[in-house]
Amino acid sequence: MSRIKVTFNAPVTIMFLALMLAATIGNYLTLGMVNNIFGCKPILSFHPMIVMGYFTHIFCHANLEHFFGNAIFLLLLMPLLEEKYGSLTLIIMIFTTAFITGILNAVLLSTGLVGASGIVFMCIIMSSLTMCKAGEIPFTFILVFVCYIGKEVISGLLVDDNVSRFGHIIGGCSGAILGKVFGRERQ
Repeated sequence: MSRIKVTFNAPVTIMFLALMLAATIGNYLTLGMVNNIFGCKPILSFHPMIVMGYFTHIFCHANLEHFFGNAIFLLLLMPLLEEKYGSLTLIIMIFTTAFITGILNAVLLSTGLVGASGIVFMCIIMSSLTMCKAGEIPFTFILVFVCYIGKEVISGLLVDDNVSRFGHIIGGCSGAILGKVFGRERQ
């Protein structure tokens, strides 16, 4: 009888989730200090702590419900994207999306930003591009893009629930652009 062994696949995904969990637990233990330090401030500045927040806000979460909502999607989607694009490319995509979202949030909005929802939306949109051939845009990508981005725009107009719809939209748009740019490399 052959033995089944557990393999350590998708190291970027696992490390990303471990950092998210550590930040979320740390935030509880420090009564919000972790999110205050590592979250994205609504300030455009070159101060090192502010710049750090443009990148690190993706690890912070408001609570465990917020964490698990993002973690489930990331566990479903990120390993597939990590396999398709490679670990290093996925890291570049994650931090590019985080930075763009953080900067645009600081420039355009007056609220801070925490959470990996922008990365989740990047993954959702990119996953619809995984089978894309050169010179083609899959119809499923168009449907996913319209449904998710449309839902966020409509929800942003109708619901005041302290959710960064802006971060979701920027993450989705980043996923569309990065998926096409990096998708060409690996075909």
